[in-house]
Amino acid sequence: MSVTDQLLEIDLQVLLIRHGRQRVLNVLARLGEQSVAQLEQELRVLAERPTVGKSNKDRLSLIDIAEAQARERPTIFEPLRAIAVNYENHVFLPYLRDVRRLLDRLGASDATAKSRASAGPVLIRALAKLTPEELLALSKRTGSPHESDYSLLSRAIMGSPPTQRHHG
Repeated sequence: MSVTDQLLEIDLQVLLIRHGRQRVLNVLARLGEQSVAQLEQELRVLAERPTVGKSNKDRLSLIDIAEAQARERPTIFEPLRAIAVNYENHVFLPYLRDVRRLLDRLGASDATAKSRASAGPVLIRALAKLTPEELLALSKRTGSPHESDYSLLSRAIMGSPPTQRHHG
């Protein structure tokens, strides 16, 4: 792959993260003077081409997984997308141990996960089962230096108030 193609791929990944797959497809279809359905058909044909071994970059992004999970429940897409972006940027659940704890709590334990990256799709699919309100709270939460991501998530899911810390 040429350097120009690599830069184009990076630019497109940024657009997908910022705006979501559907919005990018809508604009591409409009610019290419074709329907979204025609564009998606072209993408399917390209995706079905035989390749020699799939690499890590050929896997679905967490944004794509969030979009797929939100097809039946569109109200969860934006908060789920925000969580996916923060997860990919190591802002949300930066440690594998926190991811494992949350997955256990959600009943979607993935004991085989050896890395945050491999646990990401399982996490997004598990979070997609939460209510839009729970997802919104998770996506907009503000962290405290005294609480781990796991405790914040547990509180948001269980609906309990923040713990009071007394210093003195």
